[in-house]
Amino acid sequence: MIAKLAGDAGSSAPMPTADHPGMRKRIQAAFLLAIVSGGCLEMEQTITLSADGSGKQAVKLTMSEAALAEIQRASAAAQLGAKANPSAVFDKESVAKELKAAGLELARHTTSREGGRRTVDLEATFADFASLQKSPVCGSAAEWVLAPGPREGTAKLTLYPQGKQAWTEAREKADAMRGTSDPVAEGFFQKRKKALTGLDVVVRFRVPGDVLVWTRNLEKTGDREVTAHVTGEQIRTPEDLVRRLAPRFEVIFDAKDCKLPVN
Repeated sequence: MIAKLAGDAGSSAPMPTADHPGMRKRIQAAFLLAIVSGGCLEMEQTITLSADGSGKQAVKLTMSEAALAEIQRASAAAQLGAKANPSAVFDKESVAKELKAAGLELARHTTSREGGRRTVDLEATFADFASLQKSPVCGSAAEWVLAPGPREGTAKLTLYPQGKQAWTEAREKADAMRGTSDPVAEGFFQKRKKALTGLDVVVRFRVPGDVLVWTRNLEKTGDREVTAHVTGEQIRTPEDLVRRLAPRFEVIFDAKDCKLPVN
């Protein structure tokens, strides 16, 4: 992937002239609390969008038993309640129920436990883009946008994993931090830096047309595929941390043969 996983839009190639909070909170809590609690996390997510707006969303999540226990303690301390319990993502029946409530179907759910680590591998299908927008798989704050591209016959797919407002605020905060020294922020970051060891997050988009333009935090990994890859080693400064926890992923692709619900 391209080393700059920035939230700002950019391009590696020039362009020619109803909320369901349960599992959404669990997965979001698993990602954010694993970082601040000092536990490693590996997550790979692939979103496949078909020409009619349907598709599938696959996630493989691995974390240590110790990190999971710490997250559960942190959730309890914050009085987030049972619905924020990230361990529920390992329960097939619970996941299937919440996916169905959001308009998705559980196609695969397997779990394993080995060497003090737990893994869940799941895949959900959605019949239309509106269902993807309500998917609990990306977390409670995720925002999906499908809009016309800059030229006729193109479409633009955007994901704000923590929401558009969070991305805007993170970009502003990162810009303000650039070239300045904040002892408090630096001190907190240094304490948490060790916790980032083992962080490995992949987000992959497969679209129904050739990829034309993509943001700088993505790499083109196929004619119709782009991928983001975030690791703990990439986060070297407080600014890096701010940007990577509230990114924007955006790809423009050829949609002339698609019947997507762009608006």
